[in-house]
Amino acid sequence: MYKLISKILVILMNILTVIIAILAFCNNNYSRVLTYIAIFPILLVPFIINKTKYKLTDLETMMYYIFIFLADFLGCVVNLYNTTSWYDIFVHFISGIATFILALIIYKHISKDNNKILKLIFCMGIVALIAILWELFEYFMDTCIGMDLQHTLDTGVTDTMQDMLVALLGGLISSIYIGLKKQ
Repeated sequence: MYKLISKILVILMNILTVIIAILAFCNNNYSRVLTYIAIFPILLVPFIINKTKYKLTDLETMMYYIFIFLADFLGCVVNLYNTTSWYDIFVHFISGIATFILALIIYKHISKDNNKILKLIFCMGIVALIAILWELFEYFMDTCIGMDLQHTLDTGVTDTMQDMLVALLGGLISSIYIGLKKQ
């Protein structure tokens, strides 16, 4: 059942993206060309992961495609992020749930300890890290490529992003130092 849902989602996203792109091009609207192109390699991610030693389960693959359908296809290709005021918040909420589930899977693979408090702290740490990394990605897209994914002109979020970036950098440098330090 999970495989069938995944296949339907992939086929649906491919066909509808091509149709939406053709309609946009017929109307001489080329502004979202990269958005349309980006969906195709994103749909290959489970296939690429399954070529490694780690294999996604059918459920994990389906969850990935559902998230891509919501976040990338509906959000970016259909453009709900710019046309529906609550959609970005909805997708970030769903991403928190999906990331928590992913963190639980990772925790089960790396720890035999079933301490609920430790498991919760680990999972929430992963959720926070992924959220920060995503916002940093958007920030870099805004500052380096000239996009405005974060609406920085409207919100003045630049200072917050720089603060998160240097804090993350400080933690990264500290972890490298501790990792390299002889015990």
